[in-house]
Parts: sequence; C-alpha cells; structure tokens
Amino acid sequence: MRVEVPADAVASEYAELLKAYAKVARIPGFRTGRAPSAIVENHFAKDIVEDAKERLVPQYYWKAVDAEKIKPVAVVEISEVVFGKDQGLAFKAILDVAPEFRLPKYKKISLAGREVAVSDKDVDTTLDKIKANFSKFEDVHDREVRQGDLVRVDFNGTCGGEPIAGLSQDATAIGEGKDFWAFMGDPEFLPGFSAATVGLKVNETRSINLQFPPDFRVKAVAGKSAVYQVTVKGVRMRIMPEMDAEFFKKMEVDSLDALRTKIRNELQENATRNENMRLKEEIARFLLEKADFDLPRSVVDHETAATARGIVERIAMQGATREQIEQRRGDILGEATKTSTERVRLSYILSGIADEEKIEVQDAEVDSRIESMATRYGMSAARFRAEIDKREGLDKLKNDIRSEKTLDFLLQNAKVK
Repeated sequence: MRVEVPADAVASEYAELLKAYAKVARIPGFRTGRAPSAIVENHFAKDIVEDAKERLVPQYYWKAVDAEKIKPVAVVEISEVVFGKDQGLAFKAILDVAPEFRLPKYKKISLAGREVAVSDKDVDTTLDKIKANFSKFEDVHDREVRQGDLVRVDFNGTCGGEPIAGLSQDATAIGEGKDFWAFMGDPEFLPGFSAATVGLKVNETRSINLQFPPDFRVKAVAGKSAVYQVTVKGVRMRIMPEMDAEFFKKMEVDSLDALRTKIRNELQENATRNENMRLKEEIARFLLEKADFDLPRSVVDHETAATARGIVERIAMQGATREQIEQRRGDILGEATKTSTERVRLSYILSGIADEEKIEVQDAEVDSRIESMATRYGMSAARFRAEIDKREGLDKLKNDIRSEKTLDFLLQNAKVK
C-alpha cells in the first residue's frame, strides 16, 4: 500500500514541532526559548524531520487502512519513506491481511463412526491397575526374583567391549548403577532387563545380553547389543490390597459390583470423549482439504516459532541433549511449519464458520476455563488471569474456546454413520 500525505499537513506538523523545539532549545548565545526559529531549525532540522515522520506515518497509515477498508493482521515493513517539509510525505507499507476465501459446505459432513464399547476385560485391566496403585512392597529373602517384584541391583554394562557409561553423557545412567531399584515389568528402564533378571536370588550375579532397539532414547547404544553384569541385592514382593470395606470406602463405593460399575461408566465416558475427539479431527481434515488459501506469513511464522519451542521443550524433557536437538533442527522446523500452517488455516476456517453461525464466547465461559486451567497449574484464578494478560493471551484463549464450540457445532450437525 502506497500512502501519500498532503504537503500542507506535513508543513503544519513541521511548523508545530519547530515551535516546540524553539521553546526548549539551548543554543549558545541565546537564553533558553529565545533563539530565532531559523537558528533552531538549523540546529535541529534532522531531529524535527524524524519526529514528524514518527507522528505522521502511523497517523496516515491508519487513515489509509480505514479508507481502503483493510483488516491488517500485522505490519511487515514501512519503507521508501520520502519526506519534504514543503513537498509532503510518501511511504510504502507492506502488511499482512486476513485471507479472503469461500467457506466449504460444512453442515452434514459425512463421518465414519466407530463403536464405543467397554468389555469386561477392559474393566478387569483397569481394576488391576487400581489395585496396583494401592499395593505395597515387602522384603522377601527366601525365593528367586519374579515378574512384578521390585529388585535392588548393582549393574555394569559394556557395548562393543567399551563401558557404556563412558560412551556419552546421556549413557551414564544406563551404563552402571549401585543399589538401583528396578521394577520387574513394564515400563522397563532397559529393554529385556526384567526377563533376564527373573530367577536370580539375593547375592547372585548373572551376565545378561541385551539388544537395544534402533529408536532407543540413548543414541550411543541404539540398535546395538550390550552385556551387563547384574547382582541382585534385595527383593521386594508386591502385596495387593484386600477387596474389603476399607478399600471400597477409599474408592467411594460400597461393593465390588459398584466399583466395577463405576469403572465401566468412567471408561465409557473416556471412550466416548476420545471418539468425539477423533471425529473432530476428521472434520478438521475435511475442512483443510476443502479450503486452500494463502495465509498471512507473519501469523504462520509466529505460530511456527511457538510450536518449535514446544517441540524442543518436549524432547528436552525426554532426555535429548543440546547436540541432539541441534542435529534435529531441520526436522523440528519442518514439523513445526507443517503443523502451524494447518493450525492457522483451520483457525481462519473455524472463525469464518463461527461468524456465519453467530457462535460467540461468553465471559462466564472464559472465567470457567481460567479457573479450570488455574487448578491444573496449582494457581489462583486471579493470578492465572494476570499471567495470561501479561502475555496478551486472553484473546487467544477466547479464540480457542470459540474454535472448540464451532467444532462441537459441526459434530452435532454431521452425518455420522
């Protein structure tokens, strides 16, 4: 967008600034505010011109935006600024604008649903997990290691004849250990360790061969075989809780049948929720396939940067080193760009549908979401809101809620077979 400011407007602004400078200018040989305008201008012409630009460019930029009925998303660049106090001002503005596109037909989207059913086996598995969470471990001395035990071991491993602990910084933890408590079952801290240790007794040592998968988290041993010397120093057996009145009270039920019913209902709710999430993902894919349009580069870049930071934080928490993250820079950026591009495009589509269907977000809905998120992070609602405001994230939160409501609307109006 090329913008031109009339010469009289520039001259008027320049004259006002010159008067303001003359009132406070300190020039040798003159008292403050007493120097002639011509001398003040001679001393401060450059500063006056820059101040005039700073005032006039944004003022006439917004006038041009309003006149052209443009909805800018971001100002990318202001360039080619030409200023003359008697000739006027001209400049070029490059800005990102919201995309214009035609909404696809979004009602009665055909979806293939999946049956949501909870089996007795599912209930049994969950009940076993609950019992395991309430279990205790007690020391045993007169038997061998079994699956499900908690075992205290000393271990030392080599790979290709070299000590694993010395292969890399992130291999230290799996290379050697003393008085390390290992659970005999999933999840295993070393692949195949539990099966190889079962059968040993306290104070017995065994040499075991392990094979690391190609995608193992420690790259120095990924896809390689290793030899470990393992000594068992203690065994604890898991003691499951009794299914009695005390246990049922903890679970807020009065019988085993009531507990199984509670578990079944919760599993059914979770399964239904997961199926709805899957169907919403199908709706999102449908919308993305049906509406392809150019996106504001600045918005995509901002979203990509945030997504990339999230990916880096996630893999860092999984144990990746700075060097490993740097090696994956290209893949991380590629993944972030693809994900962010789709997310931004979908947000514009959902916003367009929400406008069409007059879907709005009430203040009470925002307050409820803030309270829920604050509880999750262990903060007060007021403090959490203040943190969001500090990061200018309230509008994003409202947009997220509006997108969720729009997806709910689309699912309610879809044809699910």
